[in-house]
Amino acid sequence: MTNKNQDGPAVSSGVNLNNVIDDIKEVLIKHDNPKKILREYLSNIESKIDTERMLKIHEINRENIKDMILSHPYFRNPNDYGIRLVSIMKYLKKKGVDVSIPDIDIFVDEIVKSIDSVESVEFGKYKKMKK
Repeated sequence: MTNKNQDGPAVSSGVNLNNVIDDIKEVLIKHDNPKKILREYLSNIESKIDTERMLKIHEINRENIKDMILSHPYFRNPNDYGIRLVSIMKYLKKKGVDVSIPDIDIFVDEIVKSIDSVESVEFGKYKKMKK
């Protein structure tokens, strides 16, 4: 994707912080009043970052996460108390899942709700019925 203004830097396919800083420095040196060029460039960078975040969420293998959740001690041997989403997220982090991805909690919430005999007591709290 290239910038509409020919004087501004082009936005590459991957966002690299060093390249962004170098591009901004170049525009500042090259132009007396670079507001418009920088605004367009930063807008393109923001959209690129948002796209990369969304791609990370879609790269996650839903079945692997579901298997990890089912291997949690609570789901193997449920009790009368519910389990919170925070506990599940901590468990997934311990198992090596990147929980810093934006909206991963909503993704995990959907997975937990899709498990048989699990009901959502309130947002972030679940109870598994004993069989």
